[in-house]
Amino acid sequence: MALSPPTLLCPAAHPPKIKATKSEIVRPVAQFPPSAWGHFFVDYVQDAAKLDEWAERAQVLKEEVKLILRNAQWAPSCTHELFLVDVVKRVGVGHQFEDEIEEALYRIYKADPDHVKNFDHNIGGDDDLFHEALRFRLLREGGYKASADVFEKFKDEQGKKFKEILIKDVKGLLSLYEAAFLGIQGEDILDEAIGFASVHLNSSHPNIVDPLLAKQVQRALELPTHKRLPRTNARYFISLYEEMIEAMKSVFDPETHENMRKLLEYAKLDFNLVQAVHQREIKDVSRWWKEKGLAEKLSYARNRVVECYVWVMGLSSEPRFSRSRVFGAKTLSMISLTDDTYDAYGVYEELKQYTDAIERWDLATMDVVPEYVKPLYHELITFFKETEEELEKEGSSYQISYMKRAVQDLCRAYFTEAEWYHNRYTPGVEEHMRVSLISYGYSATFLLTMICMKEASIKAFEWWSSEPRIVVAAAEVCRFIDDLVTNEFEQKRGHVVSLIECYMKEKGMKREEVQDLFTHYYNVAWKDINEACLRPRPFPMYILSKGVNLARVIDAWYNSHNADEYTFSGGRTKEMITELLVNPIPV
Repeated sequence: MALSPPTLLCPAAHPPKIKATKSEIVRPVAQFPPSAWGHFFVDYVQDAAKLDEWAERAQVLKEEVKLILRNAQWAPSCTHELFLVDVVKRVGVGHQFEDEIEEALYRIYKADPDHVKNFDHNIGGDDDLFHEALRFRLLREGGYKASADVFEKFKDEQGKKFKEILIKDVKGLLSLYEAAFLGIQGEDILDEAIGFASVHLNSSHPNIVDPLLAKQVQRALELPTHKRLPRTNARYFISLYEEMIEAMKSVFDPETHENMRKLLEYAKLDFNLVQAVHQREIKDVSRWWKEKGLAEKLSYARNRVVECYVWVMGLSSEPRFSRSRVFGAKTLSMISLTDDTYDAYGVYEELKQYTDAIERWDLATMDVVPEYVKPLYHELITFFKETEEELEKEGSSYQISYMKRAVQDLCRAYFTEAEWYHNRYTPGVEEHMRVSLISYGYSATFLLTMICMKEASIKAFEWWSSEPRIVVAAAEVCRFIDDLVTNEFEQKRGHVVSLIECYMKEKGMKREEVQDLFTHYYNVAWKDINEACLRPRPFPMYILSKGVNLARVIDAWYNSHNADEYTFSGGRTKEMITELLVNPIPV
């Protein structure tokens, strides 16, 4: 079933740097690295018999796991039951048990809605901090506004600092640390919790005796679980919990051990079956990409069709959204080429012509489109028209009009930045933010994952158009991380002035001060994303989760290793994609 990804990069597809002569156009060629995948997925072959075998076994186990969940006695003081819900979610099968998890969290919350007032309720000892933080995190993940004041009891008598005795409770500190990233604005105690827990987890990490706990601490300190992609979390936690139940076999009672074994077997099968859906999708997208030949025709741009698919998959990975992912991956791949055309190849007059053509959105304007970008323009218009005709049969052709306007907005923003660069103009901070929040394409990425979703009503598209806080906050997270990580590379090759430079000029700040400020803004935006997911919600989580996951995607690709792993995608990015799309989990 498993395939080995290509070990060598594909031959370089970009042209050499252009030397300037009197008759030549000097272009800002970026010399991007070539694709790490080439056409690897075009000829991917699945083992149909193995998939049938997995599906049959998974169906049996699903009913058994459902019974385990329904028979559990949910109560706020039951750490074991909370742990079970957490495991179900972390190993990636929460999408199969949404009703059971919802019922469990509702009972936990309703059993003690004034939890913060009831500090001495049958919980104590070493598991107290662990339990309270776990309860808080699960309720916040479920959209319940559990009070952060529950952590006040872990402070000293003056209420100023967390108790020193907690330093020895590594398991509790880790639980507190992970929970605190579900905070919203105004919850200072959670900011204090992150600072307190991170300091002492870092200092205690080298001395942690339990290797599995040490592994969890190291991973959380690199990037907390809440900010990681659900599919990468699932693969990690399946492996972790498998090791855990073997290491703790003598501690678990036989029934609990068997229940955990069944749950993990089911999680592995579900991961592989969902992966098989994704493999069929990336094969479809890759064949289309090869057939259109856009990467070869626009050889100056980044060839990142596989990476674009993973971006879209990161926003919504559930099998039922397959059609939306395929549309999104194809569209995002063309947007990426468009971005590089404006950013790393086109010159001012050409970009003006292309922007005008995008505004008119008509193949009859092909004559005014620069020759080298005609294939992209033609495919973009044609693809949208074909999709619109398909959606028209379902009464939802309106979806494409929103996406078309988003692409036009993108190109206008791209051209504004091209004008800045052409005129050597440094915009003010507010002006730069208005344009760059559009030009970075993150709001449009949110939107394109709604196209071809039967569940997305016209109200959802109007909501997106109103620039709700979760969409803007997700774009801000992406915007600040992107600028912090990619600024040096972009400025070296010649690029529009960055937001960092704008702040330095307008505010008289040092680069390090601006970077600290951006980190603060990033944290604030994450808190706003968290708050937007609390109840009552304007739309179901399959819509709102796109904002959360968009921020997670940028953290996975840029922030977790402080590098632009979209442009330079041959290292950790390739490893991540191999885990997500190539190798199933051994069963």
